[in-house]
Amino acid sequence: MNYTLKSFTVLALIAISFASCQSHVKDQIIGKWRIAKVEFYQFKQQQQFDQKQIAMMQDSISKNTDTAKIARFQKILKNTQMRADQMQAQQDTMIKKSRWDFKSNGDFEATEIGGPNKGIWSYDEEKGILFTVINHNAYSQNVKFNKDTMILQLDSLNYMGFVKASD
Repeated sequence: MNYTLKSFTVLALIAISFASCQSHVKDQIIGKWRIAKVEFYQFKQQQQFDQKQIAMMQDSISKNTDTAKIARFQKILKNTQMRADQMQAQQDTMIKKSRWDFKSNGDFEATEIGGPNKGIWSYDEEKGILFTVINHNAYSQNVKFNKDTMILQLDSLNYMGFVKASD
């Protein structure tokens, strides 16, 4: 009987610890967050393609003597570099200006490049999924914490890492 009581006590403590950890995750979400890192697979692929294209154009320019071909290659090089710079600037601006605020009452406010958005949020403790509804559109992402970073896994290849905002 003493062994059964000890086993029950240990199981109860584990259950309480697990439950408190789960509610702790919801409490961790509350507050204002800023994007610290994004990983968008399509963006990364485009960057790699652009870098290869730039290297190829630079190589073609250096090996050619035909001024018409050189002018064409320089135009392609300039356009590719401009596109790559614009994409990087957009991502940098998104990271710099985006703020997400999860309020304890379930309200959600996002300040993003496209302007402010308001909605509601909830967290499924059992599945580790964050749900938001913004402008009548529902979204869901798996949420993980790595130290002070909240990671929203958008799908198997794409994620956003958030840290608490000081502003």
